[in-house]
Amino acid sequence: MICTKDTEITFAGLSVVLKQVETSISPIPLNSWLSETQLLPVWIPLRINGGVTKIMPVLPSSVLYPNLMQSICQQIAQNTLVEWWQKPYELTGVEVDSDALHVIQVSVASAALLPTLGRAIHAQCFQWFANADTALAEHLHQQNTLPLTVAMQYVSPQKMQLRITLLKKELLAPLLWGLSTNLGESIMLAGIPCQLGKSIDILQASSFEKLVQATTESSIELRFLSPTSFKQNRGVQPFPLPELVFNSLLRRWNTFAPPELQFPEVEWNGLVSAYDLKTHALKMEGGAEIGTQGWVKYRFLDSQQARIATILAHFATFAGVGRKTAMGMGQVRLVESRLRG
Repeated sequence: MICTKDTEITFAGLSVVLKQVETSISPIPLNSWLSETQLLPVWIPLRINGGVTKIMPVLPSSVLYPNLMQSICQQIAQNTLVEWWQKPYELTGVEVDSDALHVIQVSVASAALLPTLGRAIHAQCFQWFANADTALAEHLHQQNTLPLTVAMQYVSPQKMQLRITLLKKELLAPLLWGLSTNLGESIMLAGIPCQLGKSIDILQASSFEKLVQATTESSIELRFLSPTSFKQNRGVQPFPLPELVFNSLLRRWNTFAPPELQFPEVEWNGLVSAYDLKTHALKMEGGAEIGTQGWVKYRFLDSQQARIATILAHFATFAGVGRKTAMGMGQVRLVESRLRG
């Protein structure tokens, strides 16, 4: 149980931990549990993991969370028996999320064949931000480098996973506040009705401070999960050359990382030691975008470059690389060394 009066902490989010119980006492519905607070949170379930039920109380701005935390702690002192989805639970803990980097996933289902949805999911994501804060949504629209990526990962022709990554801790609250109105409901994407899942999954959370502690690797394998391409001179380069990949990551890192953790410019001398890549076309509103999918192993002989590249490779999961990462391109995952064999 974490209950603190320290309101200096900047929260990205909160979650309460519930344990199902048998009781003859009528529990208070979780939606009414904080009825005396000025602004009631919406309660968003996280995907059950290892049998543990966690629910997030969400407000439209993270600056409201310190007061919400105090309200939760005061209520816990009075009553921990709550009802959620018509079942009784005991509230056994409160967890604080103060990370800046998040990977969020929501299931999406449709009875019709789903097209490529880059433009549609981009617009929908900004609508969720606007639902919480129109000024924030407008500010994000004007950014040259967005602090987020958006993509659809196809499971089957009628089922996908919506994947949103965030690079600022203050974005989690407004995104989830806007998204909450559509969870478990039908929305229109590219003119096709799609059903969102009832819960979200925070696949990963981290911070810039944690990433800089990564163990340096001279050999780095990246898997490009969606078509990836880069601006090079006045053209578009689909091959993920070391300097294109790691300069893309370096620019995003220096845009969003705290000043004391930013890196100087690097003249990369990394090598491609192995790869298995194919080009794919991602349909966009203005036509098809050609990009590369597959994996690449990079090798860095310089120890300082290897250190920076390792940190940036961990960052790639959240930041994406290359062009149009807010429309489904450039999704990347680091293949951990223990899995490479």
